[in-house]
Amino acid sequence: MSTDKRFLNEAPVNLPANQIEAKFNSDAMVDVLHKLNIDYVFLLPGSSYRGLHDSLVNFGRNHKPKIVLATHEQIAVSMAHGYAKASGRIGVCILHDLVGLMNGSMGVYNAFGDHTPLLILGGSGPLDPADRRWIDWLHCASTQSDIVKKYVKWSEEPTTAQWHLDAIAKAHKVALTAPCGPVYVTLDCGIQEQKIEGKLTVPDPKFFQPAPATAANPDALEAAADALLAAKLPVIVGGRFGINPAVTKPLAELVELTGAVYRDDLGVICLPTAHPQNVSGDRNIVTEADVVCAIDCRDLSSLLDSYTEQKEKVGSGQQRPGRKVIDMSLNEMAPSSWSYLRGPQPLVDVQINCDALLGMKQLSDVIRNRLAKDQKAQANVEKRRKVANERHKTLRAQQQERARKGWDDKPIRPARMVAELWEAVKHKNWLLAMRNQASFPEGVWQFPGAGYYLGPNGGGGVGYGPGAMAGAAIACRDTNKFCVGLMGDGDFSMSSGAIWSAVHNRAPMLLVINNNTTWGNDEKHQIHVAEDRKRPVENAWIGQRMVDPDIDHTMIARGYGAWTAGPIFDPAELAGAFKQAVAEVEKGAVAVVEVRTQLV
Repeated sequence: MSTDKRFLNEAPVNLPANQIEAKFNSDAMVDVLHKLNIDYVFLLPGSSYRGLHDSLVNFGRNHKPKIVLATHEQIAVSMAHGYAKASGRIGVCILHDLVGLMNGSMGVYNAFGDHTPLLILGGSGPLDPADRRWIDWLHCASTQSDIVKKYVKWSEEPTTAQWHLDAIAKAHKVALTAPCGPVYVTLDCGIQEQKIEGKLTVPDPKFFQPAPATAANPDALEAAADALLAAKLPVIVGGRFGINPAVTKPLAELVELTGAVYRDDLGVICLPTAHPQNVSGDRNIVTEADVVCAIDCRDLSSLLDSYTEQKEKVGSGQQRPGRKVIDMSLNEMAPSSWSYLRGPQPLVDVQINCDALLGMKQLSDVIRNRLAKDQKAQANVEKRRKVANERHKTLRAQQQERARKGWDDKPIRPARMVAELWEAVKHKNWLLAMRNQASFPEGVWQFPGAGYYLGPNGGGGVGYGPGAMAGAAIACRDTNKFCVGLMGDGDFSMSSGAIWSAVHNRAPMLLVINNNTTWGNDEKHQIHVAEDRKRPVENAWIGQRMVDPDIDHTMIARGYGAWTAGPIFDPAELAGAFKQAVAEVEKGAVAVVEVRTQLV
């Protein structure tokens, strides 16, 4: 690692002592970002925004926003995505013209599916043909945003200097207004590089903040309260809002007020693992329930069908006659006719369109008022609490037992790897940025509630993990949190260059690579197809395994400047390796530990 302070601080030199006035249009664009309180811009350089790049450095002095350099456009978008989720703020990235946007488009789709606020600025060749150099023709399209228009909330192609400033400000507001999502603004290269002519007005940021949270309809709240208090086995499911630490307390209050059984939606954490009504990991509970209250759950039909892999059982979610479904979310406010990422249309009995956190508090108020006047309802709630508590204790005991199965197996079972990692970090102020959903054992890692796990990528795009974790690590560095995550070898292989960005930006993190040497999810699919067709499952590995030669992921990570351990084949070595890795992260390192695991 270089000790040259120029590279360590990335502070520009030979600039005037006092802040200079904006002279070029791109200077004014940087001024807008600064006034919008943007700390970082994640980017891969490109000539189509060379004017803006110069202004970030020589006008903005590489401070607020500061440049975070990535090695691939998808990594840049994923870093902004991970940063946004870990910080609770908007993520901003800048992409080179057409080809850069094409490279980054998978990351944009992930953010769209994940309802993550991103401001994506894309350089473009000059709209005026007279201003185009030979290379600019390659960098021009009639409407560049067409590449991602199907999966952004809003896009703009401004053609004047003032319009550029106004578009950036509006994009900020649109991205952060619920339901959140990515927005895209094209920045004309010619306009960027022009000197300011006449007066440019930098938009006042107070007019471009997100709208207040949307409240719930009172009649819908009353209908939801009716259903929950009359139910025999109500189930409350918490969804994507689990990345917000403010969720835990009001969610626990609602669960306790109703006596409902609780479970997290797929790939999120909202309620403490130890909460006596939490049965997360019991996917079948929703098929037993007579009332399901889903709060901020993206794919409600799949949830109600218990995420079955049997296609004949995937439909509207009305798997059980007589079951009532309550949907509290903004799902109906964020339709997409291009992608079916939200699954089939669920059949909902009580639709509550609102901000989930605010609506949940409103619902608790209604139920609390009801209970104060109804002793019979209070007694029923107490009975349901006892049922939920017994299910919780039984389930957690079963989960702990399952996690110990094959404890000393070689290759290592993922559950042992997760358990040992938990022991190594549980006393730290940790944030779990990434995890392998399919191989992560429920009930082992003790989550205190919401805001401790950032959830999946939203769009299903492999290659998200390294960039998102590096972006999260920057946010954790700024808030003194211990960033930790697990990801598969395939995810790491696609975007390993993000390790360099984390090391370069002194963003400590502990990344564990769950290396089963295969595209595990797809190998399982090949096994299922072979079984269905009565063909040999022994061939399922062909076209899936990354062996001969094995990829040395630790060597790759060391090449990017990380501290590494592994690959680890013996489970007895896990505790020592993780302990040492934690110590390295606490000293400021990016630590990568590769563990050779079995396909489960």
